[in-house]
Amino acid sequence: MHKNFGPKSWLQPMPVAIIGTYNAEGTPNAMNAAWVGQWDATQICVSLSRHATTENLELTNEFTVALADKRNLVAADYVGIVSAAKAPAKVATCGWTVEKAE
Repeated sequence: MHKNFGPKSWLQPMPVAIIGTYNAEGTPNAMNAAWVGQWDATQICVSLSRHATTENLELTNEFTVALADKRNLVAADYVGIVSAAKAPAKVATCGWTVEKAE
């Protein structure tokens, strides 16, 4: 069966973006942001509700964006399900290597 949605500005399949931040103590945090789209040729748009990540963004104004891949499927799900408010070391639990961006 085929369904025509007409012209839409959808990016399908939607990528899963991992938003990386640091909290006030310097602990890395990552969250799964499933609502990510391309804004133009040089920008993306990420829709975030209130999370530890948004608190970190307000604190530091710094973040990274990485796209999840098949190899990181389980870890990407984990950082999307588990809150940094309840598990501050969730990035370490994933086994990810963290390196500060320039």
